[in-house]
Amino acid sequence: MQNEPSIARLVAMSADVSPSEFLLSHAEHSLGRSTICDIVISRQTVSRLHARIVREGPRHVLRDAGSANGTFVNGVQISTAHTLSDQDTIGLGVASDLLRFIDPDPTIIPSMRLRLDERTRIFYLGVEALDLTPSQHRLLTHLFRRLGELVSREECAVAIWGRDYDPGLDAEALDRAISNLRGVLRRTSQGAELLQTRRGLGYTLLAQLPDDRS
Repeated sequence: MQNEPSIARLVAMSADVSPSEFLLSHAEHSLGRSTICDIVISRQTVSRLHARIVREGPRHVLRDAGSANGTFVNGVQISTAHTLSDQDTIGLGVASDLLRFIDPDPTIIPSMRLRLDERTRIFYLGVEALDLTPSQHRLLTHLFRRLGELVSREECAVAIWGRDYDPGLDAEALDRAISNLRGVLRRTSQGAELLQTRRGLGYTLLAQLPDDRS
């Protein structure tokens, strides 16, 4: 049986934390009391936006987001960015442990990862910049914001054209747009597929190339 990919995750150590387990599959995740955070902690000692976890290369870095009561790792309050290690515990607002960080294999460094330079708005696959048309950039940006998730055809159409999808009028143009973007990604990745089709449902963008390209 093929092994599942090793993805760092957070595991709740308190009933106040939701969800009980969360995969750190994006470049940045938010922790706090607000329901718009990725990890929600329903305690009054926790700020609405309390902390962030940012991926830097193969590692994950925890940063306090200006919280009122501080962020703790292994019971010690942090004052600067902290690079998380496997089995580190995280406390928000108080030193008691709310979350455990688990990284099955922190030494994995993908050879070709898709990323977006937020300053220049340029996408890179590995070290190579992607040459995208404006509509391709809009589509890829939407898929990238939903990295690893299923995105419907309707959502893709809105991202490209800024209006609702009309299957009768837009189906062929949307197929062509998806195919053209897939072609750009495939050329840069030497044939590997980052944009996966879920027939009848939509599309899923992968953060990195599969290990087995055969």
